[in-house]
Amino acid sequence: MAKGAAEPITDEMIYQAIYEAIVEHRLAPGAKLSQDELGEIFGVSKTRVRPILFRLAEQKIVTLEPNRGAFVAKPSLEEVRDVLAARLVVEEGIMRQVARNVTGGQIAELRALIDAERDARLAGESSRAHRLSGQFHMSLAEMTGNPVLVDLLRYLISRNAISIAMYQPNVGSCSLQGHSEIVDALAARDEERVVEVSLSHLRDIARSLDPAAVDSRRNSLRGAFMAR
Repeated sequence: MAKGAAEPITDEMIYQAIYEAIVEHRLAPGAKLSQDELGEIFGVSKTRVRPILFRLAEQKIVTLEPNRGAFVAKPSLEEVRDVLAARLVVEEGIMRQVARNVTGGQIAELRALIDAERDARLAGESSRAHRLSGQFHMSLAEMTGNPVLVDLLRYLISRNAISIAMYQPNVGSCSLQGHSEIVDALAARDEERVVEVSLSHLRDIARSLDPAAVDSRRNSLRGAFMAR
């Protein structure tokens, strides 16, 4: 490659860009993911885009419809509640393990994420706020040192992000107060309180889902990636 030439885009980079546009709510549930247009956006052929969309479909955050193409998933309210129920089970285990082994440095890391999310919300940077909200929970999973738990929670959070965009279009993805209470309980080394607050936090999300508030935005593909 000649010196100064742009780094060629990889399939992983394309996957990550589409994934982030969906979970950060830059693409609404039901948005069409045209292979031709995505190819133009990333400067690649649509044959490279196709397997990336299949990968996203396997994760249940994209749906593939015969003779129509790919779309951001539009989960039913029942499916959304099932995902949240799974998160309750997984995150209880994560919280117990973290509560028993958390360090002062990790608590400071979590508080920094909360501060960054608060700043993003105050600045009206909703995509960044959604990303940081998810990162808070992912950081807790990473603190277990168990890569299987990390992958499992990432999968659940990805699907949860779509449901929040669909059934909570005007509400933040998570409560900053809930996150702060989790960290305070961790700092106090109170395992039962950590679990209680964490599960209450997730149940609050479930209670706030509104089937009458389905997001009908239809922002363009190009606009979604320009907002990165």
